[in-house]
Amino acid sequence: MKKVMTIIIVPIMFLSGLSLLLYPTVSDYWNKFHQSQAISDYAEAVADLDDETYERLWNEARAYNESLWTKGNRYSLTEEEYQEYESLLNVSGNGIMGYIEIESINCYLPIYHGVEETVLQIAVGHIPGSSFPVGGERTHAVLSGHRGLPSAKLFS
Repeated sequence: MKKVMTIIIVPIMFLSGLSLLLYPTVSDYWNKFHQSQAISDYAEAVADLDDETYERLWNEARAYNESLWTKGNRYSLTEEEYQEYESLLNVSGNGIMGYIEIESINCYLPIYHGVEETVLQIAVGHIPGSSFPVGGERTHAVLSGHRGLPSAKLFS
């Protein structure tokens, strides 16, 4: 009976230890796969836009940025303002407004609207009330993201 228990327990302990050691690597690979898929889908959606729609989306984002200067507390959005915010630059319909490429650290991350915990666990969030990252005078886009998480390396 003791020999049978050893034959059962030792492989279970080995597999448990191996799982703990491999978890960060497998989890990071899984997240990078989903991030690259999200970026690819976004880039494809942008490439499929006609010039008129592209210009309209860009101009709407710039108009939003200009409107921020007239707001008293631009970081406290009403429900209606937040819905407008989420609709701008949402080309693929999944909340992605763009992506970051930092080749020197091999970092490619999608930028989502908002900074909810669900967003920050997988990607970079854009802080509502800050300018959209479309350039222009007096604009400052503020992004939030983690360096590394138990389930993913982001800005590492």
